[in-house]
Amino acid sequence: MGYSKDFKDKVIEIMARDKMSVRKAAQHFNVCIQTIQNWKKSTVTKPIPGRPAKISKEQILKDVEQYPDDYISERAER
Repeated sequence: MGYSKDFKDKVIEIMARDKMSVRKAAQHFNVCIQTIQNWKKSTVTKPIPGRPAKISKEQILKDVEQYPDDYISERAER
């Protein structure tokens, strides 16, 4: 049985607001404990793998506006 995103968000929000444990939330909403733990795990933002970009997106867009016909290799030289 699948649960809607709204329901999942509501459960997580109520747990945070009322400082409700996973066990009590599972009993209250009639959902398996592991299911709620999975929902909580999926809401945590994960860092993007890899190294940070050398220049920002704004700098790239500005360069593309100034030199629209340049190749990537020409942009890299600047």
